[in-house]
Amino acid sequence: MTNGAAAPVDPSGPAGDRVNISDARAIRALAHTVRLKVIEELFDTQQPATATELAQRHGLTPSAMSYHLRALEKWGFVKRSANQGDGRERHWQAAAGRLDVTSVADSTAATMGVVDVELNDLRARLAKYMKRDKQTPNPDTWRQEGHLAALSTGRFYLTAEQRADLGRRIGEILLDYSPTTNPENRGDGAEKLYYVLSFLPGDLDAEEAG
Repeated sequence: MTNGAAAPVDPSGPAGDRVNISDARAIRALAHTVRLKVIEELFDTQQPATATELAQRHGLTPSAMSYHLRALEKWGFVKRSANQGDGRERHWQAAAGRLDVTSVADSTAATMGVVDVELNDLRARLAKYMKRDKQTPNPDTWRQEGHLAALSTGRFYLTAEQRADLGRRIGEILLDYSPTTNPENRGDGAEKLYYVLSFLPGDLDAEEAG
């Protein structure tokens, strides 16, 4: 899994320009809405910020934000940068140019904690989108030139080979656009776009019933 701040990892990219997280305790540390938003901001902008600045933007006190930043620092998501300005307050920055968070086999609880937070965030974003546009997301929007669906659901019946092909093709598309996570690679007028992908086997209900 990747969090909201992450992009598909380009294997040809410099290893030193990304942080790979797979430790279950580190993943568990992400299961907090504010922490995910702070990571997203710091990795998106690649600009340092103080705890006070981040607190103002995310509705916390500076002391509470400092607590979250120290927790994120402990697991390698963020780091302290050189003091700027008058040096009275420490600046924080993303630990690298890119972040990849990968679930591991023995971290189901940690992974689900992050999934719950991200799904709640997705639900809130969908609600805001529908309120703004005063319409229900159209599953067929992506078929229209220049548009993407806010939410699309459906079913496929695929062989193992077809599943592998689908994964490969989607991965290639995401990799084509992943360089835009770096501010230097964004075109004029570029706007942030969130994506969520989930492909689940259809026999899960039958397994649970059995």
